[in-house]
Amino acid sequence: MARSGLVPVASLLILAPTLALAAAPDPRTALSYDENVTINIACAGTLKRGDSAFTDCVNQQLAQLKQHPSPDRSGLSDERNQTIERKCNYLRRSSIGDYNDCLSKAMAAPAEPQTADNTDESLEKNLQTNYAKVFTEGDGTQDKPEQSKAEPEKPTPTLVADTTLPPPASVLPKRPDHMGKEVLEARELFKRVKQSIFVVVATRSLADARSRDVAQGSAVAISDHILLTNCHVVKDRPVIKIIQDGQATDAKLVAGKMALDRCVLEAKDITLHPVTGIRPFSDLEEGERVFAIGTPIGRERTLSEGLVSQLQHTAMANFVQTSAPVSPGSSGGGLFDEHGNLIGITTLGSFGRAQNINFAIAASDYWN
Repeated sequence: MARSGLVPVASLLILAPTLALAAAPDPRTALSYDENVTINIACAGTLKRGDSAFTDCVNQQLAQLKQHPSPDRSGLSDERNQTIERKCNYLRRSSIGDYNDCLSKAMAAPAEPQTADNTDESLEKNLQTNYAKVFTEGDGTQDKPEQSKAEPEKPTPTLVADTTLPPPASVLPKRPDHMGKEVLEARELFKRVKQSIFVVVATRSLADARSRDVAQGSAVAISDHILLTNCHVVKDRPVIKIIQDGQATDAKLVAGKMALDRCVLEAKDITLHPVTGIRPFSDLEEGERVFAIGTPIGRERTLSEGLVSQLQHTAMANFVQTSAPVSPGSSGGGLFDEHGNLIGITTLGSFGRAQNINFAIAASDYWN
């Protein structure tokens, strides 16, 4: 599953903003998702007076935004960002100017001392990586805010409509078929395939990245410049980067079947280390030992072990059910057999009351 850096309130696109956005002035298309949400909340009360009143309110909010620009929160930790958000959230109903001023003041104030908290939620926050930085800083993970501000922003890549994407098989090279036969210990397998696994981060625009609206998943290199991932990691987010060992590189969505969650990325500015063998679904058996490698909760190239629990052939795809743990952020990562062959792209972890019921799309499906 992909992980998003959105704060909870960013999902509050309430009342009738869908209709209002369609009639809103063009300048709103340049705003971040979070800025659009704030304007919608501030102007929600005017909807009952009609579209004209709502449009007037939006124009007033846009004027305020010029006077009170949104601060760049990409350098904040998740915990600090959420603390500031909780402190200022009520001002969204007032105006975007009041809200942004509150954010700026809270950011300038010394951080409040943190009390000891041993909950699972606190631990997860401390372990998370702020991948929004890679879009606003020059070298991926280093803190260089002054350099970032001085650099001109690159134009946002064009959002490709689902219907215009070519199918994966039309752009993929010959399927890697150099099958490993030796049974590998976990540490040897990891050493052999780790260079093929990347973090994927995607956002709608640099403005959204500054608001920490970033989806994070994983990808597997299958040629010098091509990677496989899940579509839900990059859907409607045309600004894409892949990351490995702190180095970020631009990537582009070049093919996919959104309904089948199979997407292909291309990274022209780097030579990748591809997997050597992709084992077909028809060759797999229940009970085999398998290993998953991805980026759960932002932890780059995390290794987990399990079994092939079940093989499921459906009209949509061939699924490998596995007991190898898969968590948010692992979507698009690799599922490998004990010989180091790629057998699946991890796509869905346990949900509800289910335990150790995780799924990968058969890697060979991308060539179908």
